[in-house]
Amino acid sequence: MIRTGVVHAELARHLAGLRHTEHFVVCDSGLPFADVPCVDLGYRYGAASFADVVSTVIPAVVIEASWISEQMPQLNPDNLAVLYDVGLTPESIDHDEFKARALTAKFAVRTGEATFYANVICRAGVPFDSP
Repeated sequence: MIRTGVVHAELARHLAGLRHTEHFVVCDSGLPFADVPCVDLGYRYGAASFADVVSTVIPAVVIEASWISEQMPQLNPDNLAVLYDVGLTPESIDHDEFKARALTAKFAVRTGEATFYANVICRAGVPFDSP
């Protein structure tokens, strides 16, 4: 039994299975998915929060790039600040493009977040330096 980090078995399995350049999404309770495997952590609106999940998941993996919807900076600056706090510098993209990219993710982590545009797509990096 592990002592720290991600203790949710399904989520830990998905995170450990990430390989370089694969994408995953951390999203609010409303982002739609069709055939993307989803680890649903929300148990009521507002919990597990986007901030809590991001603060736990992002430090557990290497992220080389990330994307948010272009509306997030204006409409959800508090959750954007959380992304900066964990070391991400996400690129803003059109929301329809964001949703299309999200559908190609390896998996999604759905939170119970009940605020608009609390979503981020992350591309996995590698934990070693290039030659």
